[in-house]
Amino acid sequence: MDKDKAKKPARKTAAKKTTKAAAEETTPVVESPAASSVMPETERTGGASPRGWLVIGGTIAGIVAVFLLVFGVMIYKYHSDSRIVQIVAGVVPYPAEKVNGSFVSYGEYLFEVNSIKHYYLSQTQGGQPAIDFNSADGKKKLQQLETQVLDQLQQQAVVNQLASKYKAKVTDAEVKTQVDQITKSAGGEAKVKEVLSKFYGWDLNDLKKKIRQQLLKQKVADKVQSDQSVDSQAKSKAEDVLKQVKAGGDFAELAKKYSQDSSAANGGDLGFFGKGQMVKEFEDAAFSLQPGQTSDLVKTKYGYHIIKLIEKKDDQVHASHILIKTVDFDQYLQDQIKKAKVTQYIKP
Repeated sequence: MDKDKAKKPARKTAAKKTTKAAAEETTPVVESPAASSVMPETERTGGASPRGWLVIGGTIAGIVAVFLLVFGVMIYKYHSDSRIVQIVAGVVPYPAEKVNGSFVSYGEYLFEVNSIKHYYLSQTQGGQPAIDFNSADGKKKLQQLETQVLDQLQQQAVVNQLASKYKAKVTDAEVKTQVDQITKSAGGEAKVKEVLSKFYGWDLNDLKKKIRQQLLKQKVADKVQSDQSVDSQAKSKAEDVLKQVKAGGDFAELAKKYSQDSSAANGGDLGFFGKGQMVKEFEDAAFSLQPGQTSDLVKTKYGYHIIKLIEKKDDQVHASHILIKTVDFDQYLQDQIKKAKVTQYIKP
């Protein structure tokens, strides 16, 4: 009886040990903070650590900075026009100059300079290029050309700014029409490509770009010349001359004094002309007059005209006129360029 009592506690203790062991085997092991902190962060996150990304980003930024610096030195110190510089300048907008806050890229500058150089090199004398740009005279000529290109790009920048002001735009269809006309007159697209490549180093896209610029300039000119705020001075002057004519002033003498047409020296005499020889507005007014009559102001794209009909003969008329030009766009453009704030980063 006492032996049985002595054995029971022993069995109970063994059972407790077995239960504890099973619990230890089935319970997940929890890492201590110390153990977790020594594991590489990439193993715990499954990718690069934030610090790693910073290092990578810094390295890339450093490479890009060196890249930009190297090509910046090549451009601004050595004025390089190598093929690799042309490619980079076509992607990275290194500025050549700034016009009223608008940047003109070095890529645009190089395109224009290389186009002119290509043209001169295509012109040969005795099998040699007309200009050797490596000679002293050639370098001087190149410097002049580079200055002209910067001036030309200033003008284009101002035209673009005026186009924005007057909301002047050129459509793809308008460009295509011009390209088609050139292609037809040249004898086909292949011939156009050949000429562009030979004389300028251009392709069709380059031609389209130049045509777009020309069309935009013309549209801006039309907008400026029809702007009443710009046109008012010319109209006021024309009205004053018309008053003198209506008051009995000598038409020929007034033409010599005020007219801005080449006929002024002849008293405004245009001789005989038929229909289709003058712009429509002028033609309609002249043919509606009777000999000895003088018109009111007639507005055309050239300005304000005062027309005096001298005689009619068959299907022709003999007339004189006084022309007061509206704003001369080329002069207006030059005035705008003079007023512009220009900063040049390239010195030819």
